Amino acid sequence: MRALGLGGKIGYGIGDFGLNLYWQSILLFIVFFHVDMLGLSAWEAGICFFIVGVWDAIMDPLVGMLSDRARGRLFDRMGRYRPFILLGAVPLGLAFTFCFYPPSWLSPGTSGMLAFALISHMLLRSAYSVVGIPYSSLTAAITRDADERASLTGWRMLFAFSGAMTVSAMLPLLAEYFAAGGGGNGYGPAAAITAATATLALLACGAAVRERGRGLAGGDSAPPPLAGFFPAVMRNGPLLRVMAATVLVHVSLGLLMRNLPYLFKYDLGNASLSGIALPWLTAAGVVSVPAWVALAKWRSKRDCWLIGSAMTAVGCLGLPLLHGLWPTLVCLTIIFIGHTAHAVAGWSMLPDAVDFGEWRCRRRDEAKIYGGASCMTKLAVGASGIVSGWALALVGFMPNVEQAAETVEGFRLLAGLLPSLGMLASMVVIWGYPLDAARHRRIRTFLGRRQPAL
Repeated sequence: MRALGLGGKIGYGIGDFGLNLYWQSILLFIVFFHVDMLGLSAWEAGICFFIVGVWDAIMDPLVGMLSDRARGRLFDRMGRYRPFILLGAVPLGLAFTFCFYPPSWLSPGTSGMLAFALISHMLLRSAYSVVGIPYSSLTAAITRDADERASLTGWRMLFAFSGAMTVSAMLPLLAEYFAAGGGGNGYGPAAAITAATATLALLACGAAVRERGRGLAGGDSAPPPLAGFFPAVMRNGPLLRVMAATVLVHVSLGLLMRNLPYLFKYDLGNASLSGIALPWLTAAGVVSVPAWVALAKWRSKRDCWLIGSAMTAVGCLGLPLLHGLWPTLVCLTIIFIGHTAHAVAGWSMLPDAVDFGEWRCRRRDEAKIYGGASCMTKLAVGASGIVSGWALALVGFMPNVEQAAETVEGFRLLAGLLPSLGMLASMVVIWGYPLDAARHRRIRTFLGRRQPAL
């Protein structure tokens, strides 16, 4: 099997740069836009975000089933997943821009504006799923070598974190610039520029990547029946371990990640630190990606996850013990670097689990598995919001007032203790992950006897 060249890895990775321009905008800015510009209450914006999150979690596995069953001349020629990226890039950009351009005839704070926020966000998430699930499935489709997948995932994470850094700085600055120049909604033109950049990145990705292998690039073979998918998943021990550990990480660490602005504003006394610290912390994750990839290839993906979880737990435990700006930033840097290992290991473990499922159950369900994994991740992100709200209420948090000393101490304790317990639980789950490089090679050799290697 041919090794992937540098151009192929960069071409694949740049797709996640584009996707993260959208995803980080959703996480960081869309609720703020709904409250600040559309006039929704915080409660209405939160309910809207929750409804769309549930919709998104349903869409992901549906798109996975659709792309796994894709047939026709276009898919036979280009592959099962590339057409979704190439044909979906422009509609996704339009849907994103539409979210930030409310109709002028709708008054802020009205039921009509609430309906616009809900419908436009649902359209965006639907378009995102149509592109994002096939994109993630490409990891298993463009190479079947475990080390190549680790390297490919490393490039993907480099571009993903770069996209996150770019949009966290670019979109608010552009919005401020356009608002100052013309008044009113500066987020509309800022979103249009962001969407144009993301669209070009996704089109470049679709043009650069190539799918390989029977059953990966369309072909005439019938897709495996849906009826056997869930029994096959239940027999796929590696997949269940990766998904369970991922849920534990997102639920527990989300308590800290979602409430970092509160930590900066009410504990460290500087709300503007969010705009300065978050790009720095993301950059620390970017710099650490090559080291995690090297560790995954030298030791194993399992060890990469375990060491990253241990680092993250140490950083979390430091938060209630160490106070002040620089000790807090050091702890957060350790957390962000350690958490990067979860992305590198997790996204490179998933395609190996696809191979395991094919070996054990004689069926290959790439996109359905990626859709299911994405569904679980998004439900975990939603659950982390509930945990975060519970934690703030438990320590007596009140917005826009000076917090009592015991409230700040309680928040640091919960933000450190609960995530560290989640990290330890994920380590217990991943400890039994059985697919090291040697076993994966044996599985690939066995599968190679069933089909011609490309």
